[in-house]
Amino acid sequence: MGMALSTLLVIIVLGGPFGEATVEGTHSADRLRVEFEVEVEDAPVAVVVHVADPGQTQETISLGKRSPGVWGGLADLEVMNFVVVFEAIDANGQGTLSEPTTLLELGLDPALIGLEEVVPVGENEGDQPLSARTRRWGWGAAALTAVALALLAVWAMGDRVGGEHAPVRGKRPKPPEEPQSPS
Repeated sequence: MGMALSTLLVIIVLGGPFGEATVEGTHSADRLRVEFEVEVEDAPVAVVVHVADPGQTQETISLGKRSPGVWGGLADLEVMNFVVVFEAIDANGQGTLSEPTTLLELGLDPALIGLEEVVPVGENEGDQPLSARTRRWGWGAAALTAVALALLAVWAMGDRVGGEHAPVRGKRPKPPEEPQSPS
């Protein structure tokens, strides 16, 4: 149940003629074997996925028709979080590109590319995961804030803790008035 729920949360819709898209991955020797699947409307002649390492090379992978409107395929890639763009090609040879995304955004397990464990936050807190390192920094910041507030309270209380008010700095206290005898 938990695995099915996490899979549903990482399905991404790419816009245009593209519907939901997902990836699944496994290690194959020293490479990453990725299975792509994307929904495409308008019955294209072909669908390809462009996998790019920003600033480096691009690989184009042809996808096969799995069922009406669903295309998929396998690719062996280097172990990294590639940028992914799907392209649907019509009968005239014209291509329509999807919005760019990454393998991680499509649902690839971060452990497959050497990233830290990622723990999803609650549904009401957004859909961005927090790594273990981010959670440690968050708890550290909360502890530092608590210490700072405690020091501020001690400073603000000053000498008032003994029950008497301390004089304001820079002003001399008035001498106590002598009691007058009743006349």
